[in-house]
Amino acid sequence: MKRKNADNKYKWDFSNLYKNTQQWKDEIKKAKDLCESIYNLKNTLDIKENFLKYLNLKKEKDLLITKISQYAHLFDIDQANNENQELSSILYNFYQESKVKSSFLLNELKAIGEEKVFVWLKESNFENYNYYFKTFFKSTKYILESSQEELMSKLERSRNAVGNLYDSLAYADRETSKIIWQNKEQELSSSLYKEIMENSDPKIDQEKRKEAQKLYFKNFITRKHSFAKIYEAIAQEQYENKNVRNYKSILEMNLFDDQVNENIYLKLIDFGKETIESFRKYNRLIKKVYNLKEFNSSDRLLKIAKNYNKKFSVEQGKEIVKKALKVLGKDYSNKLEIAFKDNLVDYYEDDNKSDGAYSSGGNGVEPIILMNWDDTFGSVSTLAHEIGHSVHTLFSDESQVYPLNNYPIILAEVASTFNEHLLFEYLYSNTNDVEEKKYLLQQRIFDLISTFFRQIQFADFEYSAHKLIEEEKTITTETLKNLFVQKQKEFGYDEFADKDESNYSWPYISHFFQSPFYVYKYAIDLVASFKLYNDFKLGYKNNIINFLKMGGSKEPLEILKEVGVDFLDKNTYLPLIEEIDNLIDELEKLIK
Repeated sequence: MKRKNADNKYKWDFSNLYKNTQQWKDEIKKAKDLCESIYNLKNTLDIKENFLKYLNLKKEKDLLITKISQYAHLFDIDQANNENQELSSILYNFYQESKVKSSFLLNELKAIGEEKVFVWLKESNFENYNYYFKTFFKSTKYILESSQEELMSKLERSRNAVGNLYDSLAYADRETSKIIWQNKEQELSSSLYKEIMENSDPKIDQEKRKEAQKLYFKNFITRKHSFAKIYEAIAQEQYENKNVRNYKSILEMNLFDDQVNENIYLKLIDFGKETIESFRKYNRLIKKVYNLKEFNSSDRLLKIAKNYNKKFSVEQGKEIVKKALKVLGKDYSNKLEIAFKDNLVDYYEDDNKSDGAYSSGGNGVEPIILMNWDDTFGSVSTLAHEIGHSVHTLFSDESQVYPLNNYPIILAEVASTFNEHLLFEYLYSNTNDVEEKKYLLQQRIFDLISTFFRQIQFADFEYSAHKLIEEEKTITTETLKNLFVQKQKEFGYDEFADKDESNYSWPYISHFFQSPFYVYKYAIDLVASFKLYNDFKLGYKNNIINFLKMGGSKEPLEILKEVGVDFLDKNTYLPLIEEIDNLIDELEKLIK
């Protein structure tokens, strides 16, 4: 179903935030006034009263910006809409202006000194800011002089502008391809692409799958030079920032906010390569099942289950997710009902709507979810994943005061992937249908290897591309293509017949452009959530709820250690690989 044809309850309605765009613009003005009030404290923050006034103004501004930003997500449901484009542009300009206005804060807060700040916080019962300032003072060695910080802020707008071109090329200017399927010409939507790749005849339609894959990524392939130039500019900006702020590396700079050591990132890549045989083992099984002489990357999505075409409406999907997560207790179920309220989830795909899915919220604003529902099990799984983010936000907002309720991204994917584990367990244990079991097993294996091995592959590509910049080597369209193909081979694609074919589809991974060095978090958080899931089955049921309640109250890795997850221990990673291997073995038994 297209979004435009769906019932209104399945679409976002932000009228509870603002009745119209003009109200939103009025709030932007209010946010600007708050920024101005903070700016007027310049050169006076060393006075205790003004320091505390700053904290109150900052809180008011941050809460308002959360509300403003939520409304601006309307851009994602129709990126070609002029009014939505205006909202996005206004918000972007505000962010840039406020960053310039607030650039003085870094040096003034640094000058007050750690000791005096913590005394003031204690004397004034502002100790909920302790962790915030503890983290801030760790960063002070990378802070530039005041005039330099202001200059960097002023330059950021023009330097970041190139990144906005990605959304325009990838979404707003996207041209939908058409393909002949089932004897008629059809628009190659995301849902049709999945149907062809998963359910077409393994042998007869092998060339059709290759055609569909090329057409689906055509938008990225035909604009390969543009995407390469955009990425080069983003990487160069990263390199400049690293040099100006004197970070040891681009990687260290990007991991700093999550307080993750570079060794953890690099060990994750090494561990992915060491255990990649599990990925190969799965692909060999698909090839063996269909007795394919030539096995292409476009064949790896083929479904093994016969006559399994179960479709799920939105309502059916919601009910399944609720039942699967019921084991988490009444408090979780109550928050689930809040997250599922009408108009908080925008379910259906449409022209000019952003691909994929996400959850957004916090600071007292109810979390929202963007989906692209296609009636498949994949949509049910995605809904369970995204609702995990929303409930995490609700728990965090309830249990922690500002700013400790704002959990970092490094923790976000733990809550969401934990839900996927429970969803599989619920569905698999509640069916006796062999074909359904095959389907669920294969989907589970595919999701785990995609979240673990594929995301590590992407992380290695990203790391290696930025290393080229650090080594002052030129990156071009061909350089990036070759690097991506090389990483594919290192992560199991060396056994595909089309392993040496040109692959310019890498820009499809939007995180490379929008959130540098994000993808590794999917893999490492999957490890964490699987550990928590195993502990949950062993009777340690409070660990996951305690994790959700902690929000961002401590260092991310300390929060995980408190609930039994230590990324420095290699044994933390092994259970996930064992699970993947066991699932593959189980699937092979069912096939036989």
